Amino acid sequence: MSKTAKRLNTQEERKIVSRAAKKASSTAFRISTALELPIQIVQGKKIVLKEANGTTRELKKINQVKSRIALTKGTKICLQPKC
Repeated sequence: MSKTAKRLNTQEERKIVSRAAKKASSTAFRISTALELPIQIVQGKKIVLKEANGTTRELKKINQVKSRIALTKGTKICLQPKC
């Protein structure tokens, strides 16, 4: 299998996973709303609790964390430790 074919396969897999995640998220939202359960969502830099009756309450503010490591374009990241 060529590099191009492998890349296309990984792109297709990412699209499939992305679609599945979006569908699961919307299904969970609909079910939670139907069961009148509160939902926690991220809006901007806040975590917000949405109640079934439509009221919202801010739970927490989120601060953006700055990385101590500067990565340049094309840097490869290894997620498995070296043995």
